[in-house]
Amino acid sequence: MPLLRGMRRLSDFYIDIPGLRPGTFGAYAFAFLCAAIATALAVAIDPYVVGVPFVTFSPAVIITTLASGLGAGLFCVVLSAASAWFSLLPPRWSFYIESSADVVEMSVFIFEVLLYVILIAGIRLSLEQYRELSRNLEQRVEERSAALRENQDRLVSVVAELQHRTRNLISVVARIAERTLRASKTFDDFNASFQDRLAALGRAQGLLFRVKDGGRVTFDELIDTELAAKSVAVGEDGSVTLDGPKGIPLRSGTVQPLAMALHELLTNAVKYGALKQPNGHLTVRWRQVTSESGAPWLHLDWKESGVDMRSLGTNPKGSGQGRELIERVLPYQFDAQTTFVMEMDGVHCTISLPASEHRPTDHPSVA
Repeated sequence: MPLLRGMRRLSDFYIDIPGLRPGTFGAYAFAFLCAAIATALAVAIDPYVVGVPFVTFSPAVIITTLASGLGAGLFCVVLSAASAWFSLLPPRWSFYIESSADVVEMSVFIFEVLLYVILIAGIRLSLEQYRELSRNLEQRVEERSAALRENQDRLVSVVAELQHRTRNLISVVARIAERTLRASKTFDDFNASFQDRLAALGRAQGLLFRVKDGGRVTFDELIDTELAAKSVAVGEDGSVTLDGPKGIPLRSGTVQPLAMALHELLTNAVKYGALKQPNGHLTVRWRQVTSESGAPWLHLDWKESGVDMRSLGTNPKGSGQGRELIERVLPYQFDAQTTFVMEMDGVHCTISLPASEHRPTDHPSVA
């Protein structure tokens, strides 16, 4: 039970000071004190430490959240951001910011400490629940020892799954933020692209959480969800044709990356390609095939046509995060076979990756 022992060791570091408990006056006073100390230290070391104006504020936010919870942590974030803005960013002792680079740096700092607050508050809440559950279980251990062992096993499984999913989700969000920031020219561009990609990630997570025990997300659900999010018409009167069977189950691990790949392809088509230009048309075909080893694979063919590539200039879109995801991430993570070609009349992309061996009742094809 190494995970359970780890939770017990973590609970030893749980900070529970009655006067600083979440929601109390002392919690917010402590947040104010931490922000004030961080400001004083930042001003004191500013002449000697260059390039890291927020170095003292992150520990202040972390300590506040550990001691006093989510509300006090968010309050400390607000105080820290305002204080750093006023006292450190040029021109000093003013809320005016001269450089757009300072705006981006401030935004990245706020995003970073908000992640800290959410993560630490979640860990604190989990530790509170764990401590409460442990007390209840210890009271009944003599009369219900068998039930206690069963509940502990279930707790370990739930915590392990939660840890795994949370770690993966935080890693994905961090990569999306990093790549979006690297590709954005302004903070408004970053904000729009980042929010759009987070929404796509949220839709994929929603599909995963809606499936019943032992069930799987199917590819037609995935593509329908993305098309609906973009309000794209499908069928004879629409600019999109779908051709493939319903009910092809996906492996849970592939749902999130494949959803992001579809989102990037669809966003590119809406902004620049077949769903933007009047003569454009998008055809999405998919089928399930069997590999040489007998395992099921999903084969997807994404074909845009009727696109005037000359209107996109000498450097047509299609070399950004979506292409990197298709050509590098999917093959690396799942041994997928992919192609991405900018043809004369639009984007042509193929993706082949392992599907789930869990096979629901077959459904007829849709056009």
